[in-house]
Amino acid sequence: MKAAHGYAVIDTETTGILTGWHHRIAEIAVVHVDPRGHVTDEWVTLVNPDRDLGPQAIHGIRAADARRAPRFEQLAGDLVERLRGRVVVAHNWPFDAMHLRAEFGRLGVDTPFEPDAGLCTMRAAGRARLSSGRSLIDCCAAAGLPERAWHAAIDDARGAGELLAFLLRHAPSAVDVTDAHLQAADWAWPDLEPRRTSTVRRTAIGHFEPHFLARLVERMPRDGEPAVDAYYAMLDDALLDRQISATEGDALIQIAHDLGLHKNEVVALHLSYLRDLAREAWSDQIVTDDERNDLLTVATLLALDPAIVGTILDEERDAAREPAPGQERKVGGLVLRPGDKVVLTGDMKRARADIAAEATAAGIRVTSAVSKQTRVLAAADPDSMSGKAKRARECGVPVVSEDAFLQALAKLIRS
Repeated sequence: MKAAHGYAVIDTETTGILTGWHHRIAEIAVVHVDPRGHVTDEWVTLVNPDRDLGPQAIHGIRAADARRAPRFEQLAGDLVERLRGRVVVAHNWPFDAMHLRAEFGRLGVDTPFEPDAGLCTMRAAGRARLSSGRSLIDCCAAAGLPERAWHAAIDDARGAGELLAFLLRHAPSAVDVTDAHLQAADWAWPDLEPRRTSTVRRTAIGHFEPHFLARLVERMPRDGEPAVDAYYAMLDDALLDRQISATEGDALIQIAHDLGLHKNEVVALHLSYLRDLAREAWSDQIVTDDERNDLLTVATLLALDPAIVGTILDEERDAAREPAPGQERKVGGLVLRPGDKVVLTGDMKRARADIAAEATAAGIRVTSAVSKQTRVLAAADPDSMSGKAKRARECGVPVVSEDAFLQALAKLIRS
């Protein structure tokens, strides 16, 4: 090297490719590597992009995690501290440089991150004739480096760091440090004070979040008896797609706190809610296997012992009643009807255009904007942070999963 600069190996996961389409960084990792190729430090965090997460099937980031993460402006000073005085390195550096420029640009901060300012391991591997493939996976495989959980920022940054170390040992001329690299390393950054912002990592595969009820205290002081209709109404919306997203769990906790409900009372409300569903299941004098399974699903979602479903069904057989005129039965979750307005958001497993065409053919009105007349917002991720999802929550429009929407659409088409 021309100077004793270490390296900062960077990887970003983003909501899409082009910054001009308002795509944002959703995860960033920095691995420090010394001039001899040894890793000396690691740092990684999810970043709240304040929009939908784009191709989640590729990067695997859940909105439930990203929504708890700091925004870029909150961690910009911490990031600069990790880059200052180091040669920046990335696999396909121009891509990461483009997104870093855009994020700092939103803060009014100039950066040195031009296409030639970083050491690109993809180009270096080509100069070293390491592999016929350009991807990080191909280059690391050609170097005999270990497999990783690719498309996670920390693993990709580690992989690029190991590739850099390999090239330093076996093809040092391919990773020569240029004047442009050194100018970027010595960039006069403005005073962005590090905040030591708490980082947020991805939820580990196989990890199960505690049920939202676990966050309610056993007893809370209050005056008088609470009005619980608001809790029931929110429960209706949360259970519409027969899953409770992290956002919905937070909302249920918040309204329980606002109403002064303690944990034992919420459990009692859940039992009462399940009992109402059982009465509605009996309204036609028969409970089908689908209805029984639906009750079991709801019981599990509400942290109730599924064994209680049979007992409640037996007890409510004689209390069955017909729903009042105009009252929609909750059993079975989401029901779509011709004329309903729905909105789609996020990068779905099926092409959104295909879903919209199928829904339109069934008489559903697929619109581009959410209003109070919207029946549901179908989202690739029910915890979506897209503008449409934010508007839906403001309007009290339920946000349901793609799978739940497609199931309800299939029932409408069969009917």
